[in-house]
Amino acid sequence: MPRYFFYFFVGQDVTHDDEGIDLADLDAVREEATESAREIMSQSVLVGGPPNGKKFVVTDEAGIVVLEVAFKDAIRSD
Repeated sequence: MPRYFFYFFVGQDVTHDDEGIDLADLDAVREEATESAREIMSQSVLVGGPPNGKKFVVTDEAGIVVLEVAFKDAIRSD
């Protein structure tokens, strides 16, 4: 199974993912990023912080960006 690395951006600040996670495909990567974004946003909102300005940039083992997920895109608008 391929390994993906999730880098967490808040503005220009980045938290590096040195371990990564094994996921089956890009659909699983997107689901993991979306669920993680929602969890982080909920914790931020609980303490009065804004959910905007944050994103995940996901790379594969070669360091190639395979997905970017802005936290605002993880919120359903139905």
